[in-house]
Parts: sequence; structure tokens; C-alpha cells
Amino acid sequence: MTRYQVDSEAVLAATTAAKGTIGRIQGEVGALHGQLTSLQASWSGPAATAFQGAVIEWKSLEQRVEEVLAAMGTALGHAGQQYAEI
Repeated sequence: MTRYQVDSEAVLAATTAAKGTIGRIQGEVGALHGQLTSLQASWSGPAATAFQGAVIEWKSLEQRVEEVLAAMGTALGHAGQQYAEI
């Protein structure tokens, strides 16, 4: 028989902390996107074009990071709930 030793309250607390961190990251990223958009609107030339490519790459990567963070938060939440029911 498999035995578990888990502090379900600690797992649920980690879920809350992770969701708070995700929210703060999303807020900071939103502010950064705003700054980058303003900069792009006032900048032209080859360097601006290269920068726009970097911004597009960043947005793609940032979206993936948000997806993974959300999945982590969901997994923590499910685990905490399941362990609390045991």
C-alpha cells in the first residue's frame, strides 16, 4: 500500500502564492508591453525593425511562460484539493 505524507494546507497555500505571483508577472508584462508599443510607434529604421522582431519573439515566449505558470497553479490547486480530501 502506498503511503502519502503531505501537508495539504501548505500545498493550497503554495497555490495561492503561485496565483499571486502569476498576477504580478502579468501586470509587469502588461506594463512592459505598453512601453514597448509606445517606443515602436515613435521609432523607425533598420534598428527599429530588428527591435520589432525581438518584441514579437518576446511576446510569443511570454505567452508560453504564462501558459506554463497557469498550468502549475492549476496542478497545485488540484493536488492540494485531492490531498485535503484524503
